Amino acid sequence: MRQKINRRFTGIALFSVVITTIVMTAVFYSQLKKQVFSDLAVVVNLLIDGDSCERTIDDLRITLIDADGKVLFDSAVEERSLTNHMDRPEIMEAIASGTGMGIRKSDTLSESVFYYAKKLDNGQILRVGKEAHSVAAVFLSAIPVVLTTALLLAVICLLVSHYLTSAIVKPIDEMAGDMEHIDEGKSYPELIPFTRKIRLQHEEILSAANLRQEFTANVSHELKTPLAAISGYAELMEAGLVDEKESKRFLGEIRKSAARLLTLINDIIKLSQLDGGNATDIFDVVNLAEMTKESVEMLSFGAAKNGIEVVYEGDDRADVHIGKELAQELIYNLIENAIRYNKPGGSVLVKVQNEGTQITFSVEDTGIGIPQEHQERIFERFYRVDKSRSKELGGTGLGLAIVKHICNLTDADVSLTSESGVGTKIVVIWGRSSANHALYQEKG
Repeated sequence: MRQKINRRFTGIALFSVVITTIVMTAVFYSQLKKQVFSDLAVVVNLLIDGDSCERTIDDLRITLIDADGKVLFDSAVEERSLTNHMDRPEIMEAIASGTGMGIRKSDTLSESVFYYAKKLDNGQILRVGKEAHSVAAVFLSAIPVVLTTALLLAVICLLVSHYLTSAIVKPIDEMAGDMEHIDEGKSYPELIPFTRKIRLQHEEILSAANLRQEFTANVSHELKTPLAAISGYAELMEAGLVDEKESKRFLGEIRKSAARLLTLINDIIKLSQLDGGNATDIFDVVNLAEMTKESVEMLSFGAAKNGIEVVYEGDDRADVHIGKELAQELIYNLIENAIRYNKPGGSVLVKVQNEGTQITFSVEDTGIGIPQEHQERIFERFYRVDKSRSKELGGTGLGLAIVKHICNLTDADVSLTSESGVGTKIVVIWGRSSANHALYQEKG
């Protein structure tokens, strides 16, 4: 950028110098021409006042012409060899208006001449001419001064261009080198909104990088635990250090660890797909109420073993642009969490409400609840309130993160209210601001 700005400044400056030089030359030539005609007019008047037309003045051609165009006298050549001058522009102008001027190539002298002619009282024309080469000599003598001045201006412009380029780019360089203090007046005020956005994006990139690094570390740790258990139990059995009774228990532990490992891998794959926006069925319309009732019926059997009652309340139809696969993930994760972290003899209330302008899905349990200080982070990946209890109950720490991603993809709002020891309620709302707006309009 610095070189581009410098080149453009230099180009503009040199262009200005060239234009200025041309204009100055044209003005100088115009003034010189005006001065030459003025001098010739003075000479003509002196000749008239002196009442003499026969003497020759150095570097001047003096011609006396009769009213009919016949040359009576010429200081440069024999007048008898000259043709009639009535057709000369300066003579015609002098006859018409009293004086005439012109610059043309002389047929007699074969070179350009400045002419000034004046009509006398007796009708004759007195003309004085000055050869152009003598005028050009004066003009050419000024050219070195003009060129020297132009060169000096060009050098000054180059230096000024370099200085201005540095002055323009310096605040931007300082801004790029110190993103944390761009609001302290070092940059241009007009760039502050732009630089703030860059800083925000920079912070988001760093945050995403930290989250990715944390996610990788968490994944490694979570995968390592069941793998270590499987490996340990297998080594003991392979070495013959386990009797038949213990062997059966070890096989059960291996199966549990393998199941946990498979669940964890599936959740990671699902989360990766959601991160990449690979939910191909996202625009499919599903009846959320029907799918919720099916999930409640399926999960109720397992919950009943611990004395937990799962109840559905709400409408029979609630169409949402979410897709079957994503809907199943969201419904299953929320209901399963409510069952997993409930108390024996507790209950889970699942509701789907179609209010016309919005669809509300909620899951409320009477479980252990979530302390206030943990509620802001509960949707983060691998975040657990009680890590030992969560692992004991088979949680991967990714269920609510998956729910959050699904809500983001489908323009749904998700909120959580919880009280430790009392229970938790999670509410998901699809409203007019979401992709379901067109569906609501279609159904009237």
